[in-house]
Amino acid sequence: MEAVDEDLVNGDHLTFTVERTLSAPKEGGEFFDLDPDTGVLRRNTNQPLDYDQGYHKFLFLMRATDTTGNFCQGTLTVNIQDLNDEKPEFEPLPSDSVNVTENVPVGSIIATVKAVDRDENSNITYAFLKPQALFGLDQKRGTITVLEPLDSVSTKHVRVYPLEIEARDDGNIHTASYTLIVFVEDVNDQPVCDPSFSTGTGISVSVPETFPAAPAVYTVLARDPDPGEEIEFSIISSSANTTTYFALDSANGGIYRKAEAALDYEADPKHFRMVVAAKEKEKASPGSCTGTITISIQNENDEAPVFRNSSVIHITILEDLPFGTSVARLVAVDRDIGDRVYYEFVGSYRGFAIDSDTGEITTTYRLDYEDLTFPHKTALEIRAFDNDRLHSSTVLLIITLQDVNDNPPFCTQDLYIIEVPETIAIGTRLYTLECGDRDGTPPNNVLTFTLDDYSNNFFTLAGKEIKVGPQHLNCDSDLFAAMQFKHILMIQVSDGGEPPQTRTIRVIVKVTRTNEIDPHTGTNIFRVLENSSIGTVVGRVAFTDEDWPFNNLKHTLVGDGAGHPPKFYIEPDTGIIKVLNMLDRESESQYFLWVKAIDLDNDIEPDPVRQRSSIAMVTVYILNVNDEPPVCRPPYYSKPIYSTIKTPILQLNCSDKDSPPHQLSYTIVGGNTHSRFKLQRLGSGLPSLMTTQNFQYDVFRGIQDPTTFQLLIEVADELHGSLAHRLSTTATVILHVVPWKTTRPSTTTKTTTTAATTSVLIQTLYYWHPENWFPVVLTIAAALLLMCLYMAVWGCFKE
Repeated sequence: MEAVDEDLVNGDHLTFTVERTLSAPKEGGEFFDLDPDTGVLRRNTNQPLDYDQGYHKFLFLMRATDTTGNFCQGTLTVNIQDLNDEKPEFEPLPSDSVNVTENVPVGSIIATVKAVDRDENSNITYAFLKPQALFGLDQKRGTITVLEPLDSVSTKHVRVYPLEIEARDDGNIHTASYTLIVFVEDVNDQPVCDPSFSTGTGISVSVPETFPAAPAVYTVLARDPDPGEEIEFSIISSSANTTTYFALDSANGGIYRKAEAALDYEADPKHFRMVVAAKEKEKASPGSCTGTITISIQNENDEAPVFRNSSVIHITILEDLPFGTSVARLVAVDRDIGDRVYYEFVGSYRGFAIDSDTGEITTTYRLDYEDLTFPHKTALEIRAFDNDRLHSSTVLLIITLQDVNDNPPFCTQDLYIIEVPETIAIGTRLYTLECGDRDGTPPNNVLTFTLDDYSNNFFTLAGKEIKVGPQHLNCDSDLFAAMQFKHILMIQVSDGGEPPQTRTIRVIVKVTRTNEIDPHTGTNIFRVLENSSIGTVVGRVAFTDEDWPFNNLKHTLVGDGAGHPPKFYIEPDTGIIKVLNMLDRESESQYFLWVKAIDLDNDIEPDPVRQRSSIAMVTVYILNVNDEPPVCRPPYYSKPIYSTIKTPILQLNCSDKDSPPHQLSYTIVGGNTHSRFKLQRLGSGLPSLMTTQNFQYDVFRGIQDPTTFQLLIEVADELHGSLAHRLSTTATVILHVVPWKTTRPSTTTKTTTTAATTSVLIQTLYYWHPENWFPVVLTIAAALLLMCLYMAVWGCFKE
């Protein structure tokens, strides 16, 4: 320990002491002491500081004190280093030995040795001092295992095995040795069988069905490891019928087929199974091993094919069979499972072939009974053989050829083409067929002719003759046009043989078209409004042309029925009549048009000279349209009247080109002050203007009624009651009323007594009467004046 005192007076001497030990495994004073003068820490004993006993670190609290008592202190740590100074020591096993049985499995641990080292963290390794073949030693764990089987009766090994084992610490500085004795004990070993026999499903053996009885099918391999021990074999269990065909030799383990039971793959079971045990002989509790033997029977070709039919077969076939026709099929069977049967001719035969796989016999060409080079009866010998031709058998097939009616009729032609017009007469002969049959004897050469059902409507077959009828050959049909105007006759020619032979003859009859029918139409009446625009469709003249192509017509207007200038025109292709000029019903109410229709292309070769035509009358009615307003004659009336008049004043004379007089309406629409006038109409006649009452006049108080009335009378038509299309006009009637005080005017009267003339003076007073516009202007001016006064007053009050 080092300490310095800077005091000059009292710092010349320091005393060092250990105040206390802060940390130590044991009391620190037992191992160290401190020089009080120098502060040096020394060991004070020879007792070793054993790290392995826990002496790892010492911690001291130390103090330096001067003569006046002043001090300083601090801590000192002493660390002890660990040294490898210990040797390993084995922990002995009881009796230093271990006992094991000779049948201990390879790899088993029979003992574990352990050595300890007091040096901490020391790793010990183990090893045999002498090499060992039977035992192994784990150098880390010290486990001893068996490397090979321990057979105590084997001459290769002994019963006692001393194992010298060495333990080493880290760096191999210190070692220790130990001897462990292994004693191997003898046990009774079980019989050992062939592993392929005693494990899994056992042994599988295949033998042919012809396997003999002498040799062994299989021999079970088994032994007893113990010397001098014998083994016997027995069947523990077996599948059905196994012991019927096979036996086991109890002494040598051989399995044999019994001589009295032959194997047949096609009849017997194909697989046999037995469980066999190998036991120690003559022991109360014998050891044993068991295994399974499966015997499979292999098929052998040991059977010959056998035909299902008899040895001789007779068949009859017809002549003229097509090439490749099957005439017979022979079947042979072979009891050998999986064995195929093949077929062949024994020799060569003309006209026939046999399929080697199926046994089917077919013709190689068309057989003809009339062929003198071919026999009518043929004998075929057929052989059936199995694989590799080991076994075979034969059968005889006799084929008889039968004559048939095999020659069909023939004609000079198979196709006839005839062309006739559609106007040909019914019953006309078209053609006579020329046919025959190569079969020279009846009934094979007796021919009959049959016409197909469809052609029976238009043609008749009388023997060999083709005639027209019972129906005409009419080309005017869409269906016949789709057939290109052709009739295809199918005529079947049959002979009288059995079965009958036939031939079909086609006769194509081309029918040429003839233009034979005029176009015709019905009644054509059309109606059109008089205000119709140019181009308006009036109607279509529907002509019908029954010559094909139907209604292929050209239309024209003939004559002067369309008016001057023409009011109508017709479309040539469609026959549609349209408006050409403006119409006026009031001028012409109906037209009579003559339409000519000419057929086109109705002959197979168009001929303008032979075109057919017809003319039809078309009536066109012009329908009235309200397009004329009423007209009054005169449109202006002026008449003076007396104020006391009671009779009709005048009668209006108005008319309308569109409407009859009774369809005109009359209404006073203006000037009828105080409703002094009315219209009176009796029935459908013209209306008259009348007064409704006496006029009111007073000379002294002023006149109450005006003296002049300007009446506006509206005259409106009401064609068909359509208010939306009404037309009207206005008639003006001015009446000058002459006021009267009496109910009748005064007249001049002559008397015979005085011979003087008395007359009444009529004074006409005229008053100013404003026009109709004047009250309106006056009213508007007054309203504006009032408004200006109101604005002026409002402005004054606001200020």
